Amino acid sequence: MAKVSGPFMSIDASGTIYKSLTASIWKGRNYIRGYFRPTNPNTDDQKVQRALMAASVAGWQALVAVTPASGAGNDELYKDKWNVAARDVYPPISGFNYYVMQYCLQGSAPTIPAIAPKKAKTIHG
Repeated sequence: MAKVSGPFMSIDASGTIYKSLTASIWKGRNYIRGYFRPTNPNTDDQKVQRALMAASVAGWQALVAVTPASGAGNDELYKDKWNVAARDVYPPISGFNYYVMQYCLQGSAPTIPAIAPKKAKTIHG
C-alpha cells in the first residue's frame, strides 16, 4: 500500500472511483488501493455468526448505563461494570467489546469473568 499525501488532489478523500481505485483513511493516514469487489457467500455458518453478533449487540443495548448508588442488583446488568472490568483485559478493549466477546464465548446473558483474559505481549502473539 502506497503512502499518499493529498489523494486525488484533495486534502482527504474516501470512496471508489470507476471501480478502479479506492481512497480511504486508516488511523489518520490517507491511502489509495486498487478496487476489489467484496464477497458475501452468505453461508449457513455465516448467518449463525451474524445472528449471534446481533443478539450480543441487542444484549448490550438492553443493559443499564450506570450502577445505582445503592449498589443493588446484578453487576453484569450495568455497562459501567463491564467498562471497569474491560480495563484489566490485555490488549485493552472497551466494555462493549468485552461484553460481546463474553457473550459469544458464554452464550446469552454473560457474566463478568473473575480473571480477565490476557494475550501474550509479543508482537506475533
